[in-house]
Amino acid sequence: MSAHVIAVDLVALLFAVVGFHMAFRQRLVRRLIGGAAARPRTSSEDEDPVHYALLIFGMMILAFGIILFGFTTLYAVMTT
Repeated sequence: MSAHVIAVDLVALLFAVVGFHMAFRQRLVRRLIGGAAARPRTSSEDEDPVHYALLIFGMMILAFGIILFGFTTLYAVMTT
């Protein structure tokens, strides 16, 4: 594989890792961006809207990284 394919694959893997952390490791992401970790929930409070935003955006970035990796690698393998 060429250096371009490897570079795009590395960026795609970075997207997948960042998306995974945004979706499933939200306390870590909130600490890294400088915000406070999520407040402990009580039964009377509504859900934290940032939780849903991070979950949706994280899953979108994760899927984009996986698809970019797969398409780039498969195209490079099938055309060479």
